[in-house]
Amino acid sequence: MNTRTSLAGRRLFGLLMPLILLSACSTSAPTTLSAEGRTERELLSHGIHIDAGESLVLDTPQRVIRVTEQKLYRVTHYDAQGNAVDQHDDFRNLPWAEKPVQVTAGEFTATLTTDMEGMTRLNLLDNGFIELDYDQLRAIQLSAEASPAVRSELNLLVGRDLRARLAEAVALIYDDLEEAGVHQWAFRVNRLAELGLMEESNQLENMLILLTTGDPELQAEFVNALEPASSH
Repeated sequence: MNTRTSLAGRRLFGLLMPLILLSACSTSAPTTLSAEGRTERELLSHGIHIDAGESLVLDTPQRVIRVTEQKLYRVTHYDAQGNAVDQHDDFRNLPWAEKPVQVTAGEFTATLTTDMEGMTRLNLLDNGFIELDYDQLRAIQLSAEASPAVRSELNLLVGRDLRARLAEAVALIYDDLEEAGVHQWAFRVNRLAELGLMEESNQLENMLILLTTGDPELQAEFVNALEPASSH
């Protein structure tokens, strides 16, 4: 073999090597694709669950509400040839996070909003509910809706004793405080406690303490007016 033939051979080998490498890469690609395959998720059911505790009868104005969104999927894994290699059901129970919960009582409606954990709090003495006719209030409906086809409702009954306490409590909490004297303030705080509405009683007492911070003498008079009932 002369030098010219050897040089030609090296050039031919140089031209063939990229083709050989390209051919090798192309034959290995299907193996990679076969390992990947694909996954399909089919939604089998979709629902919403409202949890307001064991008792469906309200005996206090407050109730913690927890809402979850439930989805059931059929998960199927396929290889690159389209053959199913695995199939199982996947159930998801997720918080109804930062979404509305509708409150309905007759023609009255209001909207609560859940937090990141799907929790919200119903309080029939919140400002948004004081237009209710408590004397006629028999039931409250809670509802949450993901779509027209995915909706959940829960009815809470309002006990007779609670209805009577709610009607009186609204005046004790929301009537003008400036027109009332210190002893009337103390009466309101104590009366709410007598009605079993301790949260509202404590809130009103704390608010009045804050309002009289700039007048220590008035604040002391208010605190003294509370003492006989507190000691009793």
